[in-house]
Amino acid sequence: MGLTHSSSYHISHVRSVSTSGPVVVEPFSDIYPRLDIWDFCDNEAYAPQLDLLVQSYQALFDRPYYDMRSFYQVAGIHGLPFDPYDGVTGGAHEYKNETDWQTGRFGGYCHHGSVLFPTWHRPYMLLIESLLVNEAQQIAYQYPDNEKEKYIEASKQLRHPYWDWADNKTMNGIPKVFITPEIEINTPKGKKKIKNPLKSFTLPVDLAHPLGKGNNPTDKPNYIVPDLKNNPYTPAGYPTIRYPDNNYEDQDDLLVGNVSSHVATVFKPGWYQTFHFGDFLRFSSHGVRSDDSQMPNRFGGHPPPTVINGTSHFASFETTHDAFHLLFGGLGGHMGYVDLATFDPVFFFHHSNMDRLFALWQGAFPDSWIPKKPNINGSYTELINEELDENTDLTPFRKTKTEFWKSSDVRDFEKLGYTYLEWQKLKSQGPKQIQSYLLELYKPDPHYGERFFVKVIIEPGKLAGPYLIRVFIDLPTANIQTPTTSPHYAGLVGMWSGNKAHDNSFVVGTVDITAAMIRLGIRAQTHESLQEVNTTTGLLSPTAIFDVYSDIQLIPVLHNNECVSPKEAGVVSIEVYSFEHSKVNPNFLVEDTGRYY
Repeated sequence: MGLTHSSSYHISHVRSVSTSGPVVVEPFSDIYPRLDIWDFCDNEAYAPQLDLLVQSYQALFDRPYYDMRSFYQVAGIHGLPFDPYDGVTGGAHEYKNETDWQTGRFGGYCHHGSVLFPTWHRPYMLLIESLLVNEAQQIAYQYPDNEKEKYIEASKQLRHPYWDWADNKTMNGIPKVFITPEIEINTPKGKKKIKNPLKSFTLPVDLAHPLGKGNNPTDKPNYIVPDLKNNPYTPAGYPTIRYPDNNYEDQDDLLVGNVSSHVATVFKPGWYQTFHFGDFLRFSSHGVRSDDSQMPNRFGGHPPPTVINGTSHFASFETTHDAFHLLFGGLGGHMGYVDLATFDPVFFFHHSNMDRLFALWQGAFPDSWIPKKPNINGSYTELINEELDENTDLTPFRKTKTEFWKSSDVRDFEKLGYTYLEWQKLKSQGPKQIQSYLLELYKPDPHYGERFFVKVIIEPGKLAGPYLIRVFIDLPTANIQTPTTSPHYAGLVGMWSGNKAHDNSFVVGTVDITAAMIRLGIRAQTHESLQEVNTTTGLLSPTAIFDVYSDIQLIPVLHNNECVSPKEAGVVSIEVYSFEHSKVNPNFLVEDTGRYY
């Protein structure tokens, strides 16, 4: 996910060590499953857990903002306010707001674009989960005697639900619990309709810094999403937002429409590609070239190759994760910015799902684990290019008062006291069977044998990120007004950072256009007479199915909903290629494969 640096950062307050002692992230003593949010909300058997989860989130919201166990403090670990959490500074390596932002170093604790991306978020989820369960246990004892036992048991079994936004259910909408302003639950004082804490979080102090006239929420009803060089500003007393309008209110129709319409075009194809990867480095993050070296500050598109022509590259675990952030937050929404995303409560349902997918991938590739690689973006406690491996401290998450969790500690997630129902059914099976289950679960469409892709090669730094590049096929009139519900729409490439490359590298994005071709009746059969593109001259074979100049339309869309040309967005090359799954190495990155048009 991208780093959206502004020239200065507002530090809302200086955090200190918890007055009740260091925050230690302890595993649960019993193992219970994290549940699918759809079942969690719709199954009456889980109603007591839902009641407790909603009240527990509100309880964390209500804690004083300076309390290390408050929602504000836990959310602030990931990105802003770029202050030490619970006294964890990194010593001489501590991030300095005044100077380090100029180097491109990230000021939060989170790991994006690094091999620790999957494992760092594991104790982060365990922290918020344990705090919620602790609140739930206290609330359970407040219920009347005829309900107390039921709620105490529910609090014991409560684990943080996940939202699988690539599930077919999302094609018909998103869980209402994330968008309804009020929710009715059973509290210790009976049935009540309360403000829904899973929809938004109201900031107790300023987040980011005030911007120019018109770009602040206080300017409503004339609010305008700020330019892409700055994080949106959220004053104290204002809530997190998704797709804000001029009155700084959510546009739920845009949110639901954009997330739902990308299940088939982005989410499912992304996971389908990802679960072919058996190599941890290529699976874990998107900042990887084909020679296994990593790229700095590249939080969009797909893994860039060393040679930009003639190599097929696909989605990673982090790339598809990034697309969801952008599509859920929308223009100016908190989820669309790495520095701000965690303040939207949906972040934790999203990352519970990311942990689920990581756990299932581990089952499919049990012998693949973290290689030693540099931290190319840095963090609050780590310098740029500091070496990372399975024994790197996952700061600021304490395992005890004197030591931090490490990736090697969290490899076996069930030892942490949670599991997933799918894993319970699959873990007795072999890795190949688990991989087959995942590929079948996220198979994009029935036409998965011969697949066609558009590959877009982008030079970073032409625009400040984040922005989208929408891909249409066979629609010369496509423009920013063309809806993503059009049958010609194939998908998108997300650029989450506009940071200029340090090494003249490129970002490569791929979009699976097979389903759109089927919808439009475009012939997708293989022709043995086709010749590959001449990588020296760049000329296409006259018998190619596609002419990229007339048949492929790219529409770059800025985060303020303005459109620019592909050249202005840094697009330097567009290719179309196809391959047959049964005729290439399934680990796509190990060889040049496919037919080029």
